[in-house]
Amino acid sequence: MKKEASAEIDEIGWKILEELQSNARIPFRQLAEKVNLSPTATIERVKRMEEEGIITGYRAEVDPKKLGYFFSAVLALQAKYDNPDPVIDEVIKEIPEIVSSWSVTGTNDFLLEVNVPSLKFLHELLVKLSKHGKITTSIVLPDSSRNRRVKAPRESLGD
Repeated sequence: MKKEASAEIDEIGWKILEELQSNARIPFRQLAEKVNLSPTATIERVKRMEEEGIITGYRAEVDPKKLGYFFSAVLALQAKYDNPDPVIDEVIKEIPEIVSSWSVTGTNDFLLEVNVPSLKFLHELLVKLSKHGKITTSIVLPDSSRNRRVKAPRESLGD
């Protein structure tokens, strides 16, 4: 099986990616110091990773609670349609509280991550979505943490 992007990225490339995933606003001079390269070489590597589609963008992470979204949930949707993707894709576009969605294999057809301002709003959302199939809801607990950083792939778990 052919490895894709990971085979093209050396150890310094992974260090650059880790630093940018921690702080995408890091100045190139500081990034260069952290990965032991010249600023010019660092800029060239970052630009190459952007051109190759490894780095797909830069964005701000926001705290949903500070914006009035006090609850997060993961919804597993088992759609009632034979080909649910086109229907559910349209539904998702209409509901901005759905912040991530995945079409998945298995019993469910979709996993949806939602941020909502209240449990009442979540209930209304569930009623609306239940028209499209069966939903299993998991509320995300406040102490949950996320590791959104992509790290170099390992060959095994190394038990």
